[in-house]
Amino acid sequence: MKKFVLALIALSSVFSADAQLAKVISAYRYYQDYNDNKEIGSLNKAKEAIDLANANADTRDEAKTQVYRGEIYLALFDFNLRTETEKLLSISDPNKKTLLGYQNTYAAELDTAFRAYSKAQKLDTKTKYKTDIETGIARISAHSENKAIADYNAKKFATALPSFERVYEIKGIKDTNSISYCALAAEKANNYEKTVYYYKKMIDNKQGRAQSYSSLINYYLNLKTANDTVAAKDLLKQGRTAYTNDIPLLITETNFYLSENKSEEAMKNLNVAIAARSTDANLYIVRGNLFDNIANPKDANGNFVEQPKDFVDKIKLAESDYKKSIELKPDYFDAMYSLGVLYINYGVSINKQADKLSNQKQYDAENSKSIDEFNRALPVLEKALSMKPKDRNTMVALKQIYARLNMKEKLDDITEKMKK
Repeated sequence: MKKFVLALIALSSVFSADAQLAKVISAYRYYQDYNDNKEIGSLNKAKEAIDLANANADTRDEAKTQVYRGEIYLALFDFNLRTETEKLLSISDPNKKTLLGYQNTYAAELDTAFRAYSKAQKLDTKTKYKTDIETGIARISAHSENKAIADYNAKKFATALPSFERVYEIKGIKDTNSISYCALAAEKANNYEKTVYYYKKMIDNKQGRAQSYSSLINYYLNLKTANDTVAAKDLLKQGRTAYTNDIPLLITETNFYLSENKSEEAMKNLNVAIAARSTDANLYIVRGNLFDNIANPKDANGNFVEQPKDFVDKIKLAESDYKKSIELKPDYFDAMYSLGVLYINYGVSINKQADKLSNQKQYDAENSKSIDEFNRALPVLEKALSMKPKDRNTMVALKQIYARLNMKEKLDDITEKMKK
């Protein structure tokens, strides 16, 4: 009796295996029917059969099963894409129609097809299905790239990301475009872990060179948390070591120096940057501001403190840089405003020194110098206000000038304008 039971069990196992093999065969036949008649019913039956075969231990680890599964799911994606595209009857532009078709088609079947082909690749030790697998994966790569670009252009970054990742997984590290798009899509999708992962991957692979460092550093800094600022500084050190002559990294380092009041280090970097980019108006205004701040130091509360001995020299250097910035970019409001305020501060400084003099003749001479500075500031700040008519800081500065130069009509006008 026991032998009879064991025989039944063994026979049942054979029947089970045969039944599952039949599912694989049925899936293939239904798939062939679909290729002949293009009826979705046949494709759905093929999917149902191959899913059952994939769920069973007797057949899921067969290369044939996974190849068929890849083909069936890829056909499902093709069918859905075609269906969505055909709905867009009102769109005549073929490129726009294609993009919208991809946007409206879910990528789930595409991902399942890729996983199936990938598994088949590992199981196909005798390379019986090599051509079928490679052809299928190539089609998936093309579809994934189109789907990713369509979603990215539609600002569906979280949806675009897995499609870009699939392309990168298929093409590997040699494809610099797909990995950079993975990083960009992750960043725009606010996916912290994957943004950091892909930028670091690019850095490790030396893809994008110094730009990869800059991208990740800026990403950290934009998050504005203490930990991310520390991470940015650490990464900056690595980047500056790896790419000592890269100007964007040098400028980023300079901004750190400026934020930490390390004027000497910042000045050295700015001199190097300007030597390399002599037509960059932004660099001149930054260096001008640095000279300006050195000439007019402030305490922690923002109050002016004792000026350095080379105060006048620093003022002249600041003036020169502001003027150069304006020369390179005539409509540069910030440079125009900074130059005007520089003249005002210089005039106020001279006036303060004049107030200490007891000799009337000497006082008059110094006071005249301060008025000259206010007169120099006047046209500069009026030009600045014409660029930004509603800028309150410029109005305040001009109000101060009009008051000091006894320009009553203009003082009244600016006072009224500031009330609005």
